[in-house]
Amino acid sequence: MNQSVEDRNLYQETLDAEAQAHGGVNQNSSLEASDETAQQLAEAQSQLAYLAAEFENYKRQTTRRIEEERFRAQRRLLDDLLPALDNFSLAQQYAGQAQDVNTIKIGLDFVAQQMETALQNAGLEPIESKGQPFDPTLHEAIEEVDAPGVPSGTVVEEAKRGYRFSGQVLRTSVVKVAK
Repeated sequence: MNQSVEDRNLYQETLDAEAQAHGGVNQNSSLEASDETAQQLAEAQSQLAYLAAEFENYKRQTTRRIEEERFRAQRRLLDDLLPALDNFSLAQQYAGQAQDVNTIKIGLDFVAQQMETALQNAGLEPIESKGQPFDPTLHEAIEEVDAPGVPSGTVVEEAKRGYRFSGQVLRTSVVKVAK
């Protein structure tokens, strides 16, 4: 038995010497390293699969939250617009019974103010144009008019109001500009 242990040790030393001579390691060490590398690879693949699943869950949750927030924003806008719609319906209903036009105008002005307030709460901002220098990013000129005492290139009349939404131009103002 002693002889066989000595033979194995001698054989191992020979393998180690050959591996040293060829710049490598012996096969047993190589097998151990290979098993360890395979185990590390399996762990890394498992972690990668876990992270991929976590990322997919994150994307689904984020999409769901965005949709929920969009729904809540739309709901807030509609909640703000409904009273204006109700008052507009009342104005229509009683317009035929009004004794003078001024009463109808007061009612319509009130409804318009309610709508503007609701839209401003939703982030809509009117673009102030009259008296401002013409700016092609904010204005669309439909006519040049003679306007004594007004500098050339100044907006003198607004045919259609423009709006910004969250700082970006939603619709340009349609304007008349001094010659």
